[in-house]
Amino acid sequence: MNVPAALVAGLLSGGAIATQFGAVSALLLETAVVAGPRRAAAAGLGVASVDFAYAALAVGAGAGARVVLASHEAELKVAAALALTFIAVRGLRSLIRDPARPLAATSEPTVGATGRSLPARDQYLRFVALTAINPLTIVYFASVATSVSLGGVPSRFAFVIGAGGASAVWHLSLSLAAGHAGRRLTPAIQRAISIVGRLVVLAIAVRLALAA
Repeated sequence: MNVPAALVAGLLSGGAIATQFGAVSALLLETAVVAGPRRAAAAGLGVASVDFAYAALAVGAGAGARVVLASHEAELKVAAALALTFIAVRGLRSLIRDPARPLAATSEPTVGATGRSLPARDQYLRFVALTAINPLTIVYFASVATSVSLGGVPSRFAFVIGAGGASAVWHLSLSLAAGHAGRRLTPAIQRAISIVGRLVVLAIAVRLALAA
């Protein structure tokens, strides 16, 4: 496969996985609405960075990574479900336990935290960790890379750039749009969105566990 075709393949595969709504998307939207566009952009770049890294690992390791990870798919899904359940329950407890507390005052510096008042750098690292919970993304990228027969290093590099670029464009657009929209919402609506977001994450965790 030539370089332009590999770039297009990367863009399409990266866009396909980025636009799937999952737990990270729900948490990204929640963070964007209550933390603002600048921190949301950092969070979106954190998601895209992991997609870029997983695409690079998939292309580098090839079918080997796909076989190893696919053979442990059930265990990985259970681990991800447990992590997401912890994140959802902790966030819900924080939101429900003290409903009078302003959203901007909430500061929980761990991966399971709501992260509303975390600086942009910490938002980036937080979403790197959240996205890395699901290494099965490597299986997807490895399957695509194998099926299109990338060939030499330039084509492989173009595929990775395309996949990472598509993820970055989507997640930045999503987070910035939600971040600017969130500025027009009252704290009560922001809190309601946060609660709904955590319930969505919990539902996704249950679905993952049942699919394991």
